[in-house]
Amino acid sequence: MAHPLLLLVFIHNDLSDYDREKIYNDHFKWLGKELETLSGRGVAIVLIEPSKAPRLCDHGYKLGTPEQALYSWHEKIERYKDDYSNDAFATYNDHTRKFLLLTRDNLSDTVAGIASHKGYFAIASINSTQTPAHEVGHMFGALHEDFEVYHNGWWDETIMASGSIESSLRRNAKRFSDKNRENIRQHLAEYA
Repeated sequence: MAHPLLLLVFIHNDLSDYDREKIYNDHFKWLGKELETLSGRGVAIVLIEPSKAPRLCDHGYKLGTPEQALYSWHEKIERYKDDYSNDAFATYNDHTRKFLLLTRDNLSDTVAGIASHKGYFAIASINSTQTPAHEVGHMFGALHEDFEVYHNGWWDETIMASGSIESSLRRNAKRFSDKNRENIRQHLAEYA
């Protein structure tokens, strides 16, 4: 049986006034179902409050470039993994366990999120319901160029539309394109 997937979502301090249930329903509930559908695996999405991980949830994601913010987030995640190497999360590996910092604001004027492609760490703002899913997609091997637009009574774009292509006139399809579903399945087959 394939190993389940775990997404640890660290809620940044700047979102501490947001309703946790609303964050989950708007950004992650549908994503979990999509990942389960395409992978055939169980998916656990754990939202971690700032009080439970203060060293992570205060990350200075707007300092320097988005790439610098991602690199320093990676360093914090490595320390976190070392500190909690014997807990229940340790049964996962870096291919089935992902770490996402969820923020109120974009990382810069032009970057809403950033991820390590086929890696295990990312940062995403809540500027749209699609941004966190988009960055999670990158961690599982999805690509911008494999996004699609569907017409189902209205135009819907799949998760991996980049900010330069994304249109406010199209809805979120709340799914990966068929090609990106295959990209994710291939990535998971390589490692788990």
